[in-house]
Amino acid sequence: MRRSSLLIATLVGCCLTPVASLAAPSQNAFQREMIQRIAKATGSKVEASGDDWQQLNVDRGGPDKNMFINVGRIWSYCQNASAKECDEAKARFVRALTETPPPARREDLRLIVRDQVYVDYVRSVATADKPYAAAIRQIGDDLYAILAVDSPETIALANPETLTKLGLSEAEAWDIADRQTRAKLPPLPAPDALVKGPTALADYDYLGSLLTQRDVFAKIAAVVGPNLIVTVVSDHFVFVATMPDGPDLEGFAETVRKDCKEQERCISPHIYRFRDGLWRIAEKGGR
Repeated sequence: MRRSSLLIATLVGCCLTPVASLAAPSQNAFQREMIQRIAKATGSKVEASGDDWQQLNVDRGGPDKNMFINVGRIWSYCQNASAKECDEAKARFVRALTETPPPARREDLRLIVRDQVYVDYVRSVATADKPYAAAIRQIGDDLYAILAVDSPETIALANPETLTKLGLSEAEAWDIADRQTRAKLPPLPAPDALVKGPTALADYDYLGSLLTQRDVFAKIAAVVGPNLIVTVVSDHFVFVATMPDGPDLEGFAETVRKDCKEQERCISPHIYRFRDGLWRIAEKGGR
């Protein structure tokens, strides 16, 4: 996992050195390599799916067993990562495909935050016979909270079958996941601390899930005012500060976009403001 070095550098006002030995594979070369890696690891036939080079079909012996996967985020990450970091990310991605998660337990329920691209992909591979996610709730312009199941090696989206086995309704599961996710996260900064300076939250899992705590952010925004901003480039880094519209915000937006590209699993490249209980993209006038 790469740290959010660009945002940290912005916080402390220091300079960054370029990443050495960038892997920068072409789309075609990357696609071919991932097809070979996944086929070898799974023993399945793997091929490109349709016109989208990022989407691969893993034929596991039947329509109800086939799997569609998207490799676009890993490719994007590799454009800014070293060859070693890129190779490690590809290996983790393939390994996750071959691991069978343990049976879900109530204590493993979590809420995760993902963007529109992720949700669109989840919905595109779902079918009437195989719904993929049990609960997805929109919390912003392009941000969603999703019910998931944690395990030591991976995060699986909870589906209706999961909830049936757990004996829970969607509402019950959501409340449990919300409570358990909050218990794993650090507290959000106090309003008076934000007035004095920005806060960077790092080195926790599920930090992106802090954005589901809209009740807490509503209280913060009521004190610090309309200039509150939040970025969520990954599940390991969230940045909270106050900044008015203008050149500084526009310059910082570019920093966030660059930092997102450096993440193995970026959640969002945007800056958000909190408006009427939802996260609004600041760069397009979220006021």
